[in-house]
Amino acid sequence: MNLSIKTIASWTIFLLILMQFIPLNRINPNTVSDIAAPETVKKPLKKACYDCHSFETNWTGIAYIAPLSWLASWKVASGRHALNFSILGKATKTDSNQEFNKIRNVIQHGNDHQWCYYFWNPGARFTAEEQRVLLEWFRQTGSFQKINIKNSGYTLPDKIP
Repeated sequence: MNLSIKTIASWTIFLLILMQFIPLNRINPNTVSDIAAPETVKKPLKKACYDCHSFETNWTGIAYIAPLSWLASWKVASGRHALNFSILGKATKTDSNQEFNKIRNVIQHGNDHQWCYYFWNPGARFTAEEQRVLLEWFRQTGSFQKINIKNSGYTLPDKIP
């Protein structure tokens, strides 16, 4: 069977169109709890971490174009599974200490743990000053057991001036 380039291109376009109709889980449930931290700490965390590690994900245009949307949805789901700032108050003491150490290690070693996210969103990277402020705050706090977890009750991000 001889397939021409025109036939292959037509079938490829048809399959790409069909892919757009596969539903994905791009929802943001209500936030259960949030870290009560100073604005100098919360702002960089929201900028660099909350898109994948909270229920406050900002689904950009790429999250609606298959097959890249599949990658985006999978990355957010795995990020929420690994660490979710929106449900930190529900974690046990052992879990919260492990999450605290994970966050501190990622901040110390840079935010290249998800290079594809930072490739598409270069402005989401921590600046040197933000990294210094975050590490200092994490050093002073010691663990999530000492952090006051508050119930926000809504999914809108905090207003940042």
